Amino acid sequence: MRILLDALVSDELIWDRTLLKYRLFIWFAGLVLVFGALSAFLGIWVINQRVVQEAQTRVRYDLSSAWAVYQSQLREMETIVRLVAVRGPLVEACHAEKWDDRAAWAEIQGILGQARLDFDLDFLGVVTPEGRVVARASPPYRTGDYITAEPIVAKARSGAATSGTVIVSREELSREADGLVDKAFLPLQQTPHARPTPRTSEDRGMAMMAGAPIERNGRVVGAIYAGLLLNRNHAFVDRIQDIVFGQERYQGKSLGTVTVFLADTRIATTVRLDNGNRAIGTRVSSEVADRVLDNGSSWADRGFVVQDWYLTAYDPIRDSRGAVIGMLYVGTLERPFRDLNRSMVVRYSLLVAAALVVALLMAMFIAGRLARPMHRLAEGADKMRHGHEFDPVRADRACKETTSLIQAFNEMASTLTQRERQLKEANEQLATANNSLKAINAEYMETLQFVSHELNSPLSSIMNYTYMLHQRLLGGLTDKQQNALGVISADLKRIMEMIRHYLNLARIESGEIQPVPTRVAMREDVIGPILASLQADIHSKNMVIEDLIGPRVILHSDLNMTREIFENLLSNAVKYGRPGGTITLDCHLNGHWAEFSVRNDGDGIPPERRGELFQKFSRIELGDSKKNRRGTGLGLFISKRIVESHGGAITMDSEVGRWTEFRCTLPLAHETSHPAAVKSVTEPPAT
Repeated sequence: MRILLDALVSDELIWDRTLLKYRLFIWFAGLVLVFGALSAFLGIWVINQRVVQEAQTRVRYDLSSAWAVYQSQLREMETIVRLVAVRGPLVEACHAEKWDDRAAWAEIQGILGQARLDFDLDFLGVVTPEGRVVARASPPYRTGDYITAEPIVAKARSGAATSGTVIVSREELSREADGLVDKAFLPLQQTPHARPTPRTSEDRGMAMMAGAPIERNGRVVGAIYAGLLLNRNHAFVDRIQDIVFGQERYQGKSLGTVTVFLADTRIATTVRLDNGNRAIGTRVSSEVADRVLDNGSSWADRGFVVQDWYLTAYDPIRDSRGAVIGMLYVGTLERPFRDLNRSMVVRYSLLVAAALVVALLMAMFIAGRLARPMHRLAEGADKMRHGHEFDPVRADRACKETTSLIQAFNEMASTLTQRERQLKEANEQLATANNSLKAINAEYMETLQFVSHELNSPLSSIMNYTYMLHQRLLGGLTDKQQNALGVISADLKRIMEMIRHYLNLARIESGEIQPVPTRVAMREDVIGPILASLQADIHSKNMVIEDLIGPRVILHSDLNMTREIFENLLSNAVKYGRPGGTITLDCHLNGHWAEFSVRNDGDGIPPERRGELFQKFSRIELGDSKKNRRGTGLGLFISKRIVESHGGAITMDSEVGRWTEFRCTLPLAHETSHPAAVKSVTEPPAT
């Protein structure tokens, strides 16, 4: 049986050590997994941010490149019109102003027509300094109309070469060349998320336009203008795409797309529909239109363009007057960046997973190294907890830090064992001393109560005879005897007050202060008698008593205790009140409680001393040393205990140099009504 019990105990110890090992491993693993997950999250977030930043940088760079091609085309057209404007026959014809000479202008039309074909322009024309068209390079070769509103032509007529983007109406297109109206016309296609519009087609054209003056001897004799229609100009957007994106493709798709918008309509684009056709006539989303067309701001964000997600960028295209007339769009296929991001996240995740596996294996090893000595420490602590004799814990097969911990534990346990013996002996001594003190205190309180009670009767008799002498009921007195009798009477009052306080203190300390509630009429039973007993002191200090307590305030309280509260508060108000000042008594009814206040004019109490007010034997020194010698320091302490025994509370407020006010709450009787208070004022005696 003994062998079986030893085996069971050994198995239990092994199980505890194994359980501790796995608990440590779980803690270590939890920390590893938490920090691993945190690092994985931060790493993936950094990768995502980096890829997004790279993609945004790439699309902004692509848009800048597209604008470079766009501006290059405008500069090229400006160069073309400059070169044509200096052709000799054209300059001479304009200088001679032979606008009706058909032979001369046939040659000019030939020059213009050849230039239009050589430089792949859609229209080319010459105007007089007044803006009248005198020659066009394309059939039907209309002349005679005026172009005065277009700023580019106006600047050319004034002697400055310039270029820009303009909106050309259907009528203007029909005058410039045959076929431009059909080329510009685009049926609008229903596009999700686009702005609603009643229009079904777009017949305006958006063109790149350049103008230059024709000069002879420094004088402008005419102007030349040229235009390249962007509607259905697929060669132009294809060239931009080739320059910006090259031939780079991803999974069979071009890496990027380019579009020129007239207002919100695609008029030239490399974006393809599902059927393979270009997406001309489709319209941009209302969100982009609001931002770019209405506000004149750029837009950069991801968006779904016909068949796939792109990282898109839009810039407003402005005419020569600065008004927004369209947009230039560049979109980079999002899929390469998404795949790159996924690949980087997968690689990083595999790296983090491998690091976590290694960390978990190390955690298992460390948990095993820590479990053995920790188990020994737990066994030692358990023995001490059950009061067994302390046996030092062995520190073999432990790491350096754990060995130091075990040594410290052994020293601590030895010290605690010794201190426990000392504390046990000290506690026994303290218990003996405490019992002795309790007995002494009980004996002291009994003696105090006995002495106070025994003194009460003879002192009452002395008070009666003093009163009779003072009233000359036992014969006449000299003035000196009368004054001496006044001092004796004042000291007897003080002694009686001390005896009353000590008797109450003895009752409080012995736990005998238990209120016996009765019906107490405040004005008749409490305030009136107390004010009558203090009348001599009130008159001697020339004070005014302002009684605002209603005549029908009835309390449910202990009569004697209630008198004790207000006798202490009122006597303090008289003692510490300013001569000639006012003492105000007030009462506010709140539900089942009455809140009384006793306020007197006086020196007030400094804030740093107010915490001492309701403590036993506490007397706060004021400016008048005579006041400081008065009182036992028990009145407010006893009043607080009495108020709290009734379930109420007592507080104090004061303004130094002006006034002091004590407030206390006591329970009301059920028959108490809430009439307005009747003010009663006791004036000082006439002098």
